Amino acid sequence: MFNQSGLFFVPRSWQSANFLRWLKRIHAWTGFWGALFFLMMGASGVLLNHRSVWKIDTGKTIELPAVDLPVSPGAIRDADTLGTWAQQALALPVKAAAPRPPEAGLGDKQSQSASFMGRRVAPAEKWTRTFNLVDARVTVDYVPGSNYVTAKREAVNLLGTIKNLHKGVGLPVGWVLFIDTIGGALITMALTGFLLWTRLHGPRLLAGGLAGGALAWALLAAVPSFS
Repeated sequence: MFNQSGLFFVPRSWQSANFLRWLKRIHAWTGFWGALFFLMMGASGVLLNHRSVWKIDTGKTIELPAVDLPVSPGAIRDADTLGTWAQQALALPVKAAAPRPPEAGLGDKQSQSASFMGRRVAPAEKWTRTFNLVDARVTVDYVPGSNYVTAKREAVNLLGTIKNLHKGVGLPVGWVLFIDTIGGALITMALTGFLLWTRLHGPRLLAGGLAGGALAWALLAAVPSFS
């Protein structure tokens, strides 16, 4: 597998100018296929990685006016039914999800006691479901037995939209498959880039040091998270 004058980890029988030419083409075309999205994924990855430490705004939501939608009191039996009903009524392209923490910790039926005018009272239970879209989040609330559902929409800015594109939030399976091709392009570029580097550059000891150093840094940085 080792050829001192050719490509590293490539059989000697494959060592030819034609093979090297096609290796360069594959590397170049996969890079061209995903260049714009590599930029988007890299920029949004930096934003997500530093959103807590550096307090970077990754797209705060902007709450828009809410609306009350009429509904028959017996049409919604539980929180899951609420999600199905709202998806159809609002023509939303994604399925409903349970509310995010800390709301999720309260449960779908929010019946915990609260203080009002110095007295402990039990608020009416309320079911909540959310719909995470690429450029917004829609939340629907329903008090069992009432004749309306409250729906509110929170929009996100451009950075928030890019972040959701990175995470695949609120997007159909077609986008997920497309991002899979971008991931495949990155893998292909990594492999072909490694082979090309061993042919076009040197020394190999430096390559091993760079790769080993990156791996060691990643492991050392991750250790506190596992302790």
